[in-house]
Amino acid sequence: MALSLKNKLVLFSFLSVTFLLVNCSERQAETSDKKRTTEECKKDTASLNPNGDSELALLMRNMLHSTESLKEMIKKGNVPDKFPEEFLKIHTANPTDSDTKKASFEAFADNYLTSLKNLHNSQKNNVQENYNSVINACASCHQEHCPGPLRVINKLKIN
Repeated sequence: MALSLKNKLVLFSFLSVTFLLVNCSERQAETSDKKRTTEECKKDTASLNPNGDSELALLMRNMLHSTESLKEMIKKGNVPDKFPEEFLKIHTANPTDSDTKKASFEAFADNYLTSLKNLHNSQKNNVQENYNSVINACASCHQEHCPGPLRVINKLKIN
């Protein structure tokens, strides 16, 4: 059974797209268990943000990826161990828009860091409660400063 040129092109296109999807899925699975650094986030978003990303935006993305990993770890019954020191940069990281850091930002940042430290010092019996406190700290800040990510943040809670 001979295929026409048009059918060969359709088949080739289908196989190419399938290969790309499988390859991307495998790469995503490989990196999902790794801690993502700010540099990795820069690489992932470079083509999405041609004007570049601010330090604070990259730090927040890294916080998101770290929190997603923490959620899975906690759901499996594990307790986080090492506090992510790079998150202390929340106070000094430059925002995309200088108006983003209102006067209350520092208090929200302190609340987040305190909640995160409590989580990393948790006992197994209160780790989920402390994790949800971290998520609540994120949500509180984003309600006032940058509400866009709230939908994603609220999905991070463990019920």
